[in-house]
Amino acid sequence: MDLGIAGRWALVRGASKGLGFGCAEALAGEGVNQVVVARNADALEDAASQLRAIAGAGKVIPIAGDVSTQEGRTAALSARGGPGRDFDILLNNSAGPPPGDFREWDDEHWHAALNANMLGPIALIREIIDGMAERGFGRIVNITSVAVKAPIANFGLSNGARSGFTGFIAA
Repeated sequence: MDLGIAGRWALVRGASKGLGFGCAEALAGEGVNQVVVARNADALEDAASQLRAIAGAGKVIPIAGDVSTQEGRTAALSARGGPGRDFDILLNNSAGPPPGDFREWDDEHWHAALNANMLGPIALIREIIDGMAERGFGRIVNITSVAVKAPIANFGLSNGARSGFTGFIAA
C-alpha cells in the first residue's frame, strides 16, 4: 500500500519492540525516514537493524534514551542526520507503569507515570507541532490503552496518566 509518505520523517517512541516496533516497521515499508527511540540501547539497535533491512526503508537513526525527560527529547530532536524538529509524523507510544496497590505508590511513582504517559508525549507534541503547521503537513499518532475507556483494576498509575493524556488530546 502506498500511503504517499515516502521520504517523510517520523519520530517513533518505544520503537524497540511491541506496537512501537510494529509501527516503525510499517513506516519503514513506506519508505519513511525515522528517528527511533527506546530506553534499551541493545534492543533498539537490533530493531534498527531489522528496520534497515526492509525493502525500500528510509533512513533509520536509533537514539537510546528516555524521551519523558528533557535530555531524552533533546537527544531525539537533535539526532545527527535527522530532521531536527521538522518531523512530519510523531508516534507517541510507551510502556505503561507497573500495576499495584495505590497505597504503595508515593509521589515518585506518580511523577514517573505522568512523565512517561502524559507529560512526555505532550512535551514532544509541543516541540514539533508548530513546524508541522508551518509546513502544512503533520500526523500525530498517540497509542495509549483500552484503560482510557474501561479502567483496569490495579493499574491506577496507567489508568490515571493515560486517561489524563487522552483528555488533553481530546481538548
